[in-house]
Amino acid sequence: MGILKPFHRTQVPIEAKRIPSGCFAVNRAGAIVTSTLPGWFSQKLTVEIGRVVAEAIRSAQETDLAVAELHINYSGIEITARDLRGGALVFLRPRNNTFIRPELSSSMNFKNIDEFILHMEANIECWKQFNQYINLARDKKFTPEDEAQFLDLKSLLTQGSESIAAAEVKGGPRKEEILALFAAAPSLRFLSDMGDAIPTVEGQWHRIYLALQSLLGQLKVQQNKAEESKGWSLFGRK
Repeated sequence: MGILKPFHRTQVPIEAKRIPSGCFAVNRAGAIVTSTLPGWFSQKLTVEIGRVVAEAIRSAQETDLAVAELHINYSGIEITARDLRGGALVFLRPRNNTFIRPELSSSMNFKNIDEFILHMEANIECWKQFNQYINLARDKKFTPEDEAQFLDLKSLLTQGSESIAAAEVKGGPRKEEILALFAAAPSLRFLSDMGDAIPTVEGQWHRIYLALQSLLGQLKVQQNKAEESKGWSLFGRK
């Protein structure tokens, strides 16, 4: 897969103190799934960034370009985006090393089962990205940027697990399993230096991934029932 780097702008300086550091995911409907960006940062702007990068990736794919990543470089910020099968995983990184990240934003709430399924699909795509980082550690082919993104991705996935738990649905991985996995993979450097730990981490990842797929399957069964009966809800019949 290729890497698309279409934008390089340096004319207008941007104040680093006004730029957040973190990542977020948008689903194929354009809604924010989970975010590690601070609460003071404009959600409208976050959605717009997600929409633009997702459209750029889709446009490239429509011209038969296999795009793995989209890089947008400004004088004050770097944006890296990855395809989530119609959505996007977006990393924002200010070009000022003294920037201090504020507190994380709260988890998402779901209005209906359709919205929850979109969240689950994007969350599973993020878990696929986690496995790709593990492969980078095995091959010892990662950069400091990959290391920072790996940390951000773990924060995003932790918030996603809290959102799933808050929905109070049965099935899916236990929060303890996810935290145990992240504890076993504190960094790409650690995994690279401790190669024997990678098979264990991959085994943990695989169990969580299958549990998420099972939960998604259950939700889609409920979604199909909802189409047959308007009285169906995420937590059973009304």
